[in-house]
Amino acid sequence: MSGRRRGAIIGFGNVAEKGHLPGWLAAPDFDIVAVADPSPQRRSRAEELIHGIRSYESYEDLLAREKLDFVDIASPPAFHPSAIGSAARRGVDVLCEKPLTTRIDDYLPARRAVDEAGVLLHVVHNWKYSEAFRVLNELLKTADIGELKHMLFETRRNGWSVSDNDWRIQRAVAGGGILVDHGWHNFYLVLALARRDPIAVSATVERRRYVDADIEDTASCGIDFENLAAEIRLTWAASERRTRWELTGERGRIVVDDDVIELETESQTRTRRLTSGLSAGSHHADWFPGVIDSFRRELDDPRQRGVNRREAEWCLALLDRAYAAAAGHGPISLQSAIASLA
Repeated sequence: MSGRRRGAIIGFGNVAEKGHLPGWLAAPDFDIVAVADPSPQRRSRAEELIHGIRSYESYEDLLAREKLDFVDIASPPAFHPSAIGSAARRGVDVLCEKPLTTRIDDYLPARRAVDEAGVLLHVVHNWKYSEAFRVLNELLKTADIGELKHMLFETRRNGWSVSDNDWRIQRAVAGGGILVDHGWHNFYLVLALARRDPIAVSATVERRRYVDADIEDTASCGIDFENLAAEIRLTWAASERRTRWELTGERGRIVVDDDVIELETESQTRTRRLTSGLSAGSHHADWFPGVIDSFRRELDDPRQRGVNRREAEWCLALLDRAYAAAAGHGPISLQSAIASLA
């Protein structure tokens, strides 16, 4: 495509302002020309930051009045399916914050709209563009730890990431608790490293700190692959902010502990300190250019189109079935879940 693509941001909260906008402003081939947010304060903030921006109270009004190539949906999860469907029906490509949705049944109408319109649906999987994940992938290619046998992903936070109206602890808006907020990130990282389809999922959820909330603040999840198991541990009830990944192979292991990576094999032990840690901040603006690059590749290259969406649909299947497993029905096979998304 020649020229610059015209886009709009739907939902101008902290994630959009601090995580997405810097990347869009630096992109040479994308323009953000409008925003939609029900909050007058957030619309005013967008007008301060983006010269000549047009702001709307609703995304329906925005889509009706603007000629757009794409939208960036950064609203809370409950609003994702309707916004995706509305944009698709107007022939507008979609970049959407994670989670895509929180339930498969909620997603299917939006999926049909995307397929019928032939537009691109791409989900923000920004942790894949962190320095830690890049270095980890390099080590997996060059270090002889053998075939992966086990992965452990831990996310510890001293409270949830505070947002406008604290929507993250409202099930009707967030769709769930930490399993939605941090679990989705871990799902796509595990899928990318496993390089094979998962078979089954199990999960437990708890309220350790926010006992009166209607969402979980602590969760554990097991994902089974052929010849590989992954374990995910998440909590907002910790006394520290820490992210740790441990990958164990036949002949060694790699540990990522925030800003330190350790490699242990039968022949060597190495430690590398990263320039930034995984738990440094919540918005990770420095990772978003990688998301833009991925979005651009799928827009421009038919051979790449749909790769991210397939990964996101697997994440949705894992999330949907993890909650079912936590309700006492697990471990649960993923065969029927992914079949509904075939």
